[in-house]
Amino acid sequence: MAEFIPQPAVARRVTLHSVREDIHIHAPYLVIRERLLAIAKHDEWLADHFHDYEAGDGELEFTLVLPGHSQAGRLQVDDSDQFGVRYHRDENGNGSGEIEEISWALHVETAQDAHLTVEAVYQPRKGLLGPLFEIVVLRSQRTQALRESLWNLKRLIEREYERRPIF
Repeated sequence: MAEFIPQPAVARRVTLHSVREDIHIHAPYLVIRERLLAIAKHDEWLADHFHDYEAGDGELEFTLVLPGHSQAGRLQVDDSDQFGVRYHRDENGNGSGEIEEISWALHVETAQDAHLTVEAVYQPRKGLLGPLFEIVVLRSQRTQALRESLWNLKRLIEREYERRPIF
């Protein structure tokens, strides 16, 4: 069973925050994992908060649009964990954007069911009123973007899985 284990990161002078959401999906974990690795198709289920989505060559790029604030992410895919998928900045901390990482952990419950947890790590808004705006508006909007994406992914996977022929 996968669990969130903090990954060593290159020391950067950045304060990071995170939000986490989870959902139960009626499909085998491998079906879910395949969908997470199919980065070219993420725009089929990402919430409307995600704009300018592009994917290719093991990288994905997007802008997370929130009220009064946008954050860019340019992340690489890491599929080394068989019970999870991780999108992260490259190992040298290079790359553009304020989104540092999005981690997906799969928890197998039965042969036909899995629990999916997603955690997004990001640089919070800066400036004089940034921390207040972060608490009052942005954190809940980030959480909602993850929640909507999870629900869209769940519905898509379950609908596709129901249509697969049983042998």
